Amino acid sequence: MTGGAYTSITVTPKTPSVGATISDVDLTRDLSNDVLRDIHAALMRHGVVFFRDQHLTPKQQADFARPFGRLRIAKRTSFELFEGVPEMSVLITDKDRPPNVNHYHSDGIFRRLPEFASILRAVECPVAGGDTLFVGGAAAYNGLSDSMKAYLDDKNAIHDFMKLHGSPKKNRSWIGDGAERMERSRKANPPVLHPLVRAHPVSGRKSLYISESFTMDIEGLPQEESRGLLAFLFRHCALPEYQCRFHWRPGSIAFWDNRATQHYAVADYWPERRLMHRVSIETDALGSGEAWPEAA
Repeated sequence: MTGGAYTSITVTPKTPSVGATISDVDLTRDLSNDVLRDIHAALMRHGVVFFRDQHLTPKQQADFARPFGRLRIAKRTSFELFEGVPEMSVLITDKDRPPNVNHYHSDGIFRRLPEFASILRAVECPVAGGDTLFVGGAAAYNGLSDSMKAYLDDKNAIHDFMKLHGSPKKNRSWIGDGAERMERSRKANPPVLHPLVRAHPVSGRKSLYISESFTMDIEGLPQEESRGLLAFLFRHCALPEYQCRFHWRPGSIAFWDNRATQHYAVADYWPERRLMHRVSIETDALGSGEAWPEAA
């Protein structure tokens, strides 16, 4: 065993900042409480954990996620749904549906109550490319100067669903009956405030909690100053020292904690096809109970 005191799995860190690979587990089987606790402990320590050669059905993927917390019922906005598994989002990119998100982001940061975690499984992969980058939020925070940490610690940021979904790159989501779905999502997700720096409710580690896709401004600062500071923080989080990179194969799974990480899907494979299945976990049943305190 590598990287921690686990009793039932093998955990191998990918980088010192974020990410680890878990082996010696078959996710198609019913998992014992010891295995579930070890997976959760590895997730808390590394922010994102990876599994290889796990050829789950969509139902099995949702069943694997269920013990970790309440699953979000998927809604058809910019993603498709999987019939018979209401928690499953289907992410398809191909020649006719090119990738259209090239930002680091944390899933659900635009919600009043963001989700705890996401579990993404590769079904079809391009021959080359299509990796995902993950940023360790604690490593990025720790890489700031003490003066910058002190300045940011009491600041709140404004997050807006429409920063990404109202941008030209998301135009195809608003075509035809998609416009009605997107308008419902816009109304359901007005701009919200979250602390710019958050202490993780399980590990206690402080992280930068921002998203280039959705973070609009810093509360209480003039817009020019706010956006200049955010531009610096976005560049800071993109430094390779705070990251790991995951190469997908069919049957690969990434399970990440949205409170501790950001991610970026590298769009270098178009026009090849990439098909992924995702479930989102709203609450942290094995850790803090809830994902975050309620937003302001």
